[in-house]
Amino acid sequence: MMKEIGRRAVFLLLVLVLAGCGGEETAVSTPDFDSNPDPPPIPQPRYDGPKPEKGTGNVYGQIMWNGLAAAGLDVKLCQEISVFGDCNGTMIESHTDETGYYLFPNVVPGTYSLYIHIFDSADWIYITDGILSAAEFEVESGETTVIETQSIYKLDLRPLEPGPQAKVKGGEHTFNWQAYPDAAYYEIYLTPDQGEAIFVNQRVDSARITADLPPSNCDYSWKVEAFNSDGVKIAEMRDYVEFRVVDEPASCVLIVNGPTADASVPARGVVLDWEPHPLAVSYKILMWDDSDEARTHILDFFTVTESQFKFNGALTPDHRYIWSVYAYDAAGREIAATEVVSFTAVAD
Repeated sequence: MMKEIGRRAVFLLLVLVLAGCGGEETAVSTPDFDSNPDPPPIPQPRYDGPKPEKGTGNVYGQIMWNGLAAAGLDVKLCQEISVFGDCNGTMIESHTDETGYYLFPNVVPGTYSLYIHIFDSADWIYITDGILSAAEFEVESGETTVIETQSIYKLDLRPLEPGPQAKVKGGEHTFNWQAYPDAAYYEIYLTPDQGEAIFVNQRVDSARITADLPPSNCDYSWKVEAFNSDGVKIAEMRDYVEFRVVDEPASCVLIVNGPTADASVPARGVVLDWEPHPLAVSYKILMWDDSDEARTHILDFFTVTESQFKFNGALTPDHRYIWSVYAYDAAGREIAATEVVSFTAVAD
């Protein structure tokens, strides 16, 4: 009997070993949710080998990179994977063959997770069932559990400029990275610490792109992913590259004057107040009642032109409220924002 397990996780979490080691660095491919065409379907494994011995089960699957078999990878079945990415409890070892297939024969029935050693690097990954938790596969007596083909990508795409911890002025800047072999196009992410993202899944066909950074002091991070002509991710930068815009007249962080975090304020006549931004022509306020099960929006990106807003009536006593403000310039760009702040309304 054969039991198939589909691609039940969008992400695979990379486990980093701190000891230095050369070689390739890889993580697991994730589906794309943008306008690019979907990658062609990957032929899925079908097991027709020996049946498991009595009282045991098999686990079978395949790993690929850039449309090719990922041969020679060590793989493990782990009874438990900790929050730190360690393989604990019962541990069963196997490896991928020249076609990228692996087999764990005659496994004691139980619940396991899949753990993959990436080429000749010090990196291990595991399939997740969400953002962090490891996906679990049930091995049953007399059955072969087939795990859907997993497509992995490398972490060796190299940023050029701006580099880590660079300091730049606002305005037009070119972002460069090393062209990646077999890459047909790239997607770039560029986001400030506060304010609107500049690029999210922005496609570019060459290894560079120009962006206009607002003239506000702000921390930024950027990252690039590489895709082949079939739309399959084959590489990305290992980490986000962090840099900073400096020496500008304003900041991308709006300062809250009140109510401040975890404050208790009289329910009647609450005033939301923040420091004005010199480049802002308007602000939008988001606020909801966190004590209401429906999380009702009291202000749903309500627009004002001053740096405060006063409630004429009363809020509900003993309710917790959460609010934040976003600043916009004359071009309609979100250029700054407050932290998300909570306070409690109390009876007068």
